[in-house]
Amino acid sequence: MVINQNFNLEYVPPSILHKILSKVATNHIRDFGSARIAFSGFNQIGRDDYFYQSANLIGFNDWIDEVNAVRTFRLRCYQAGNPEAIYLRGMHKFFQLHLLDEGREKIHLAAERGLELAKFVDGMLNLAFSVDDGGLFHKYPNFSREFVHRMNCMIQTELPSGHWGYDKPQEFMSLLERIKNLIFSNDCWCSAIEEPVFVVSYNGSRTQWKCDRCFWQCEVWDFCNEIHLTAANWPIED
Repeated sequence: MVINQNFNLEYVPPSILHKILSKVATNHIRDFGSARIAFSGFNQIGRDDYFYQSANLIGFNDWIDEVNAVRTFRLRCYQAGNPEAIYLRGMHKFFQLHLLDEGREKIHLAAERGLELAKFVDGMLNLAFSVDDGGLFHKYPNFSREFVHRMNCMIQTELPSGHWGYDKPQEFMSLLERIKNLIFSNDCWCSAIEEPVFVVSYNGSRTQWKCDRCFWQCEVWDFCNEIHLTAANWPIED
């Protein structure tokens, strides 16, 4: 690998510097501070509210030896209106504080600000909570199957997961059980179709989805069964 000895950050466009500094902050908050000290261009970007509005927080590393710096960075992002910060705060309120309405409001707000993951979570929560006593869903999201597949892949493979050690909201867990019973007791007209349609799901399995109703029942079950694992601690007040 050949390194240009005359390379100078002074000539790098601000948009590229922004991406570099954002990546640095996501990987290690201490390096974020060091980069700002080492180069005035990084320091200037680190003063800009837009940097905090657009910082990547979903993939943010929680370094236990830098708790105060991490909290300060997150708080700055939240105060700047960062959609990912709003979304993570909403997930924390919903799943860990059991403030379901407030949590869904935050998630919806993040969706309105353009965060795709928040749009998906907002739509799927609306679908899950729309099920009636007869087992029918009433608020189907306007998502393509490709979008659902992509978001499920993100939840399964890219988001921090494994957060088992907290009490989930009883209302949500009861809803999860109801949807589970629907899936395993479903007797849909499409089961009589001689030529089934198979779709490769996000985990590589081939799932038989013959109609939209069965598709959404399976998807909302998978969603509810996984999404609570991504709700991490977010101890920042409004």
